[in-house]
Amino acid sequence: MSAPLGASVAAFPGAAALATPQESVQLGCELLGALGLAVQVAITGICAAVLFGVWLAETPRRPFVTWALDVSKQVVGAAYGKCYNILQAEVFAKALHLASGREDQCVWYLMGITTDCLVTTFLCWGANSLARPILARRWGIDIGDYDGEVPVLPTPTARKKLSGSSVCSTESSRSCGYIELAEPLCVPDRLRTWMTQLGIWLLIITAVRLLVSLGLFLSKDWLYIFYANVFNVLRLHTSTAKTIFAVLVFPAFGDTFQILIQDRFLKKPDSESAIDNTELMPASAEPGTQTSTDYTLIVD
Repeated sequence: MSAPLGASVAAFPGAAALATPQESVQLGCELLGALGLAVQVAITGICAAVLFGVWLAETPRRPFVTWALDVSKQVVGAAYGKCYNILQAEVFAKALHLASGREDQCVWYLMGITTDCLVTTFLCWGANSLARPILARRWGIDIGDYDGEVPVLPTPTARKKLSGSSVCSTESSRSCGYIELAEPLCVPDRLRTWMTQLGIWLLIITAVRLLVSLGLFLSKDWLYIFYANVFNVLRLHTSTAKTIFAVLVFPAFGDTFQILIQDRFLKKPDSESAIDNTELMPASAEPGTQTSTDYTLIVD
């Protein structure tokens, strides 16, 4: 049976000033309160800015459509991870406070987000690297490849500027309504490819997170004391200060690090993209020679 929090804290360095279980009830925070939801919105805006900044800074830069499909997998995965961390913090806090007084949701959330950024990210990277060749060999799924680049032209005026060619010869692509450079491929086909890759990514996240959650639960006693002491060392004793640090300040750095790492393995490797770009170049073209591109207009 786990020792009471007060007894366990006594053996931890600097634990003399750490709050007792009774004080934790008063100083704990609510992740789903007004402040908690507000800082979640704020960190979402920061992450969106980081994602766009990464795209602007990369060389060579991915086409916008490809970047949007890559980033949307990160966005969905991050939203899923945020909900998972909040749910995990709620469950751990309510399930364990009766026996040990460990009911501060900010402590559980900080524990979850730290593990998420520093452990789960690399485990997902490893799982993705193991799955990539298997998916490509057995099912022809290449993560980050959405079956060719399609520069979408949403307005009739934009279409007319690049029109002048014949109608697409592929019957299934007649209703797509966009101009393309390579072989015909309807937007729904690209979306199905993206949804398949998204489903695989969410399965990887779920499997890794369940494994990590089990590890957190088994080591909950000393981990809770450690992360509770982080707030104490930083002199963050109020609910507002804890919430802002656990949900906004630390994630601003942790999520940025996670975005940079995930962007490397959720997109198509640069080496493969370079090969594809070379294949699109006419055989007679030489470096520094400007060549014309034939566009095909697919009508509704």
